[in-house]
Amino acid sequence: MAKLFSSEDRQKLMGKQMVGALRAGEPVDAVFLVAECSLRSTRAGGSYLNLTLQDRSGQIVGRLWDATEAFAATIAVDSFIHVKGKVESYQNQLQVNARSITRAETEGLHLGDFLPQSTRDPAEMMRELAAILAQIQDADYKAVVDAFLSDKDFCAAFRTAPAAVQNHHAYLGGLLEHTLSMAEMAVKVLEHYPTLRRDLLLASVFLHDIGKTRELSCKRTFRYTDAGNLVGHITIGVLMLEDRVRALPNLPEEKLNLLRHLILSHHGELEFGSPKLPMVAEAVALHYLDNLDAKLKDISETIAEDKNADAGWTDYSQSLKRRLYKG
Repeated sequence: MAKLFSSEDRQKLMGKQMVGALRAGEPVDAVFLVAECSLRSTRAGGSYLNLTLQDRSGQIVGRLWDATEAFAATIAVDSFIHVKGKVESYQNQLQVNARSITRAETEGLHLGDFLPQSTRDPAEMMRELAAILAQIQDADYKAVVDAFLSDKDFCAAFRTAPAAVQNHHAYLGGLLEHTLSMAEMAVKVLEHYPTLRRDLLLASVFLHDIGKTRELSCKRTFRYTDAGNLVGHITIGVLMLEDRVRALPNLPEEKLNLLRHLILSHHGELEFGSPKLPMVAEAVALHYLDNLDAKLKDISETIAEDKNADAGWTDYSQSLKRRLYKG
């Protein structure tokens, strides 16, 4: 889905055509990253190449008519291609009608130009998250959190990973941004509900999605890893926790079970992928913090990315199962 930009944004992007700045009727002559590619048949019996083209500003459908099977085999997912053609509007959706497609030279290309990323500085977000986690006073929970924060490789992956392949926080740094937002909300919730175990909730906010650092790949386009498809981030997160606590032999089993439980139950319902339902107050709080941040981010992105800026309602959102009133 192509993101909309203001006139000021478009000026900044001049000199490099970006998906988010494309408009119907405009010519296209630019390099894109191939997120999806398939050869499809027309009703008349012909064939065309159906592409999802991507850069850091978003995605757009591209089509090359009368494409052959041999040519389609030369276009690989996660490759860079040079597309010449025209932007058209079809069923209120922008798409690129390609006149020619060639493989692009990768020399001089920067991956950051082709993957969406957080508008916030990851180093700053990491400092803010660490400051909140520093409020944890329980020595056992603090030891668990520090075991992850002291690992440079984990922190690098955590700063970079998206929170999803699509929908909310689906960009580089999205996982960190999502976790920090939840931590900030958790501090306020803890003020309102003082009976909640502060250290348990803060530790679990940090740990609940750590499995996404291994569930999702962001080397080029965002995809699920084999482990992500076969195991999923919830179970991966618990396995990562188990691996860390081997170096903490004195960690009480009850505290470890609570951390396990909060990770396993944070989706809230069995049908939403949680192996367990939340059974303690902190687990309920964690689930709603997670759901609230994800839903509100999804809503704000859906409205911001809606292609018809003058319409009072968005198009139907598959993730939210509704249209949204823009007011």
